[in-house]
Amino acid sequence: MTIRTNRESEWRNLLDRLADLMGMTEIRHLHDARLDQSIAPLKQTVSPQLPVALDLAGADTAPVCHVLNTLMPVLHWRQNPSYSGADFLDGYAYCELVGPHGHRVNPELALGLLLLGPNVTYPEHAHPAAETYAVIAGHAQWRQGSRAWSTRNPGELVRHASMEPHAMRTSAEPLLAAYLWQDHLHEGARLVDTWPITEE
Repeated sequence: MTIRTNRESEWRNLLDRLADLMGMTEIRHLHDARLDQSIAPLKQTVSPQLPVALDLAGADTAPVCHVLNTLMPVLHWRQNPSYSGADFLDGYAYCELVGPHGHRVNPELALGLLLLGPNVTYPEHAHPAAETYAVIAGHAQWRQGSRAWSTRNPGELVRHASMEPHAMRTSAEPLLAAYLWQDHLHEGARLVDTWPITEE
């Protein structure tokens, strides 16, 4: 079966739904970003958790999950090469929807998805880019700087300042979240070894 990759209406619908969820109208202006037809679908070990996560949407995030279900076969899931050898990689992947290397090409921001499997800790990491996350599906805990772990629910926004260490962890449910970077797009995240995570 041939996968139809030029799903223009689905891509536009996804951008509109993410703009609503994240409260950022500028995302709607990405409709005109060129669709890079050379990006082929790619799965990671955690990819089978995506349909599981899509069933865990909240009322505010169900429209995003609905359109993601239609785009699921064409998504290109990646891993950060700076994390090579880390023990959480089987439960982690991200997909750049729009950005310098995204399905839709835009040099000025990066909009994508983070997928974590159940019982995974994404260790403390930091990056020069300020970041906004929107939880799409699953209930996970977030930690920012020295603050205690805090449960985040579908529909919640989480904002990280530039170089603010942060971590996420899941329990029985996977996590699907959208992220947005608007600067320092070519400076990726790195694990923060000097602030080890401890149990609260």
